[in-house]
Amino acid sequence: MSWWGEPTSFLQVVPDVVETPATQVLPPTGLFYSARMAGREMVDADGVFTQFYEHMRLPDYFGWNWDALRDCLYDLSWLTATHFLLTIDDAEFVLSGSSEERDTLYRTLVSAAGHWAAKPELPGQEKISFRTVLLCSPGAASGLSAELQL
Repeated sequence: MSWWGEPTSFLQVVPDVVETPATQVLPPTGLFYSARMAGREMVDADGVFTQFYEHMRLPDYFGWNWDALRDCLYDLSWLTATHFLLTIDDAEFVLSGSSEERDTLYRTLVSAAGHWAAKPELPGQEKISFRTVLLCSPGAASGLSAELQL
């Protein structure tokens, strides 16, 4: 299965020792933006917002809350790209003290991907794709995958 194909691939858990064929991870043709975030720096909401602000180059008006993050991920006009890949290393540490906030983050990411997937393809404009990959240790993969049953 390609990371860029089916809607079920909007948010994927990938153990950091798995060898993945390049054909699964390569995006479609077009301008590409990749942001790699440190899950160990995202143990609370402020850490999450800081990683997104820095690595997604969020605008200065970003409001540092979940609604503001969703709004920015629904816009992305400050980045010149048609394909977006967010990678979160050590994903098992993300919001590890709050399953409620972790669920909010996952829902925000899936919602943003769904938003872009649902937009019609207009003449003269490329369709935007948005994906997130959660890299984790092999021992954490099944637990994270189970949490993604949104």
